[in-house]
Amino acid sequence: LVPTAAALVMIALTVSLGRWQADRADEKAGRQALLDARGAEAPLWLTGSVRSAEDVLFRRVRVKGHFAPAGQVFVDNRIHGGRAGFHVMTPLALEGAGPLVLVNRGWIARTASYPAAPDVPVPAGTHVVEGLATVPPARYVELSGDTVAGNVWQNLSSARYAGSVGREVLPVVVLATPPGPGL
Repeated sequence: LVPTAAALVMIALTVSLGRWQADRADEKAGRQALLDARGAEAPLWLTGSVRSAEDVLFRRVRVKGHFAPAGQVFVDNRIHGGRAGFHVMTPLALEGAGPLVLVNRGWIARTASYPAAPDVPVPAGTHVVEGLATVPPARYVELSGDTVAGNVWQNLSSARYAGSVGREVLPVVVLATPPGPGL
């Protein structure tokens, strides 16, 4: 009786896991279809508030404003070409006293001064940035409450960033195309 019951539980578990995998595949296929469809559309100018990140997710967007160097943060433990480094996130203040939008300007390798972030200059003046509208990962593991050390962050959240700077921040991150100089 025990081996039969154990076998039935295992069968039910594997069927359930198979259905979960199929659902995840459907979800990823839907995301890819959305990415393909929105990638074919003309770039959208972001000039003010965005009601929801889903409205512009995976759209090519353009933003115009000036970078705010004091708000630049480095998202740690990002791997590129097998090397550890940082994603460089620089806020762009939209023209007309609009909200901030975070721009992922690119990746930079760790230096000997790690855990301190490397020196990455922020361009001055007004800029037009074009890129893909993305959102930071919604789920991540934080083993400690100490995940922000100055301008080095373990994970990025638009809400957490807005709270740290005390300004409205759009719920999307612009993945700059091409990356900034030196990144």
